[in-house]
Amino acid sequence: MSTNSASASQLYNVSRGQIEHYNMSIGLRLIWLNNCLAFMFGIYSALTIFQSATPYWHTKAQMMSVVIPYIGVAVSLFTLVDVVMGIVRMGNVLKHYNLEGQKEMSGLPMLDGTATDRFFQRLSPVAQSIFFMMVWLYLILYDKHIF
Repeated sequence: MSTNSASASQLYNVSRGQIEHYNMSIGLRLIWLNNCLAFMFGIYSALTIFQSATPYWHTKAQMMSVVIPYIGVAVSLFTLVDVVMGIVRMGNVLKHYNLEGQKEMSGLPMLDGTATDRFFQRLSPVAQSIFFMMVWLYLILYDKHIF
């Protein structure tokens, strides 16, 4: 095996490993977002629907029903930033691979699919974070009687 093909395959393996790492990281962030927001939606709905047994707990429930949507917006926003940064890092790895690999690549498979594949792979995590943020913002505005 020549040194060019060895370095080309090493570049491919390292770049592919980094992209898989960022893909897994984004997937984990979305799992955490879904689990966190499922819990928060459940608590929020329980706080807004059920009556408290005592005035003390009623006051606490009202405070929590005000705070939880803001926490939901913050969690969604932080997840969105983290996902976008992961996508940017994957783009940098792909750009480096394409720049370095053009000199030596012959017959190695595509690293991360076509541009259309990448667009749709990255659309879902970003859209999901934005959607959750919009739902929480709507609930905040609804509570303030703006909608």
